[in-house]
Parts: sequence; structure tokens; C-alpha cells
Amino acid sequence: MNSEPLVSVIVPIYNVEKYLRKSVDSIINQSYKNLEIILVDDGSPDNCPDICEEYAEKDSRVRVIHKENGGLSDARNAGTDIAKGEYISYIDSDDWIDSETIKLTLEKMLEVGAEIGAFNVLVVYEGEQVTPDLSEDFEVMNSEQAIATTMRNTKVKTTAWNKIYKFEILKDLRFPKGRLNEDEFFTFRVLDRAEKIVYIHRQCYYYLQRKNSIMGEYKINRLDMIDGVRERMLMIEKKYPSLYSQAKAIMCEVCLYHYQLLLKNRNVDIDNQGKKKLKKYRSQLHITLKDVRDMKLMNKITFLMSNSSFGFVLAAKIRNALNYGI
Repeated sequence: MNSEPLVSVIVPIYNVEKYLRKSVDSIINQSYKNLEIILVDDGSPDNCPDICEEYAEKDSRVRVIHKENGGLSDARNAGTDIAKGEYISYIDSDDWIDSETIKLTLEKMLEVGAEIGAFNVLVVYEGEQVTPDLSEDFEVMNSEQAIATTMRNTKVKTTAWNKIYKFEILKDLRFPKGRLNEDEFFTFRVLDRAEKIVYIHRQCYYYLQRKNSIMGEYKINRLDMIDGVRERMLMIEKKYPSLYSQAKAIMCEVCLYHYQLLLKNRNVDIDNQGKKKLKKYRSQLHITLKDVRDMKLMNKITFLMSNSSFGFVLAAKIRNALNYGI
């Protein structure tokens, strides 16, 4: 009997034939061997389904789900529902991980009693040669400290995929089906459930930036993230009041950012429903001098200006004219 805990690694797969082998190979070749590797073919129209079956034939640790296309959240949820591991990790199918990722992270989690282990990320542009930071440093955070880093997307980050989770803290928590920026709805909730989070400074996760990725072209469903950021802000107001001022300011920043993009991409929001939503959410905030005291001057001016509906639109136009914030 293997005394090492089983780690389930879930890989949602759709139309990534060019990248899939590198991603799966990086998981199969982990120095930590007690893995359950769940490849979720989300109705991929290319050769990904065959590649998944090929890996299942070669390695008994690989399990394959073939399902109708339901999106990234649905694929992750399908893998989570059948996972047998004591720990869970999500890896996107065009990214890859360092061969020591699971071993190093799990060791630190067990050493400090953390329910979540997060590791540093290296952004890689297609065709680029990179040298990762192999730092041995780590730090332990509580949920409030970890959530604070996610608001600026540093260290622990908002993403679901640079982490290992103890399965028991996920419980019934799943990703919202049909929403873009699904991690905005998931990560703050799971961090809130943890007493300890350990952050590994080593760049273990290689995040590929490719031209035709989901997040490439601006579309109206990019506004999904606003709801996640707002839900996080409302939770912070109740549970972590010391972070509320920062959470409000970030909500303001996100509203301005997306309004700027809608002004630049007028064909995306023909019925103006997106702009109306942003105005509504921004009107529910009141930004004070305290909220912006540590910000750059342009942010201070435009955040305070945007307390009124007219000022919000004007602030977005000014920022666009100065090519600021986008």
C-alpha cells in the first residue's frame, strides 16, 4: 500500500491538439508518482480524444472522460466529481508544470498543515525560451492574507490552476458553468475555507500565452468577471473588513477597465446592456480619499471622478484618450 496521499490532477481539454502532449507529459513525468490523471475531453473536435486514449493505454494512472462540450467549468467539474484523490489540482491543457511541482508543494503543505498549496507562475509566449526562478523560498498565509494577494493577482493569484487543494475543503464547491473568468467565482471561496495556505516561490507552472486562446478577442462575456469580483468584494465586506477599502477600489478599477474596452469595441455592446451593468455596479460604490490614498495620481483622480454616473463615463473617456489603464 502506498503511504503517499493520492493526488488527482484534472486536465480540461478542448481543441489543443498542438499543445496537449507537452502538458500531459509534464504531469506523467512528475517525480511524485502517486497520481490519478483525469483527462476530460470536452467534446474536442480535433485529435485530442484519440491522444487522451493513447495516454490511458500507456499509463494506468490516466483516466479519460469523453463528454459533450460544456465549457471549461463543466469539464473541471466533471473531473472533480469522479476524482478519488485526497488532493486535487487543475492544470490547463496548453500549459505545463515543473517535474518537481507536486512533490515540492505537497511536502510543504504537509509540513505546515496547509489545506492549499500555491506555486509561482512563469508566463511563456509561444516559441519563447525561458529560464524559471527555482527559488526554495516559501511563505505561509491565512485566508485573509491569501485573498489579499488575489485581489492584485500576485503570489497566490486568482487562478485555479497554480494550486493543490485538499479535497475535503472543496466539498460541494464547483466552478460556475457557462461563465468566463470562472476562477473569479471559485478561488476566493476556496481560500476562505482554508486555515493555512502555503505559497511556493519557485516558478513551477508554465502559463502559455497563445494568440488564439479563450481570452484573446474582447467579447461581451468578458463582463462575467465583474460578477465574480463583486461577489468577492461583498464577502470581504462581511468577513475581512480590513480589506474592504482595497476591494472597493479594485471593483472600481475593473468597472472602468471594462467600460474603456466597451468604448473601444463599440460593436461588442450594441444594445448598451454591458455599459448599463457597469454603470449600475459602479453606482453602488462610493470611493473615498482613504480608498485611493496609495494610488497613482491618475487613478486617484479618475476613481474619485467616477463616483457620479457622468463622471464615470468621462473618466473612462479620459483614460482611453491617454491610453491609460488598458
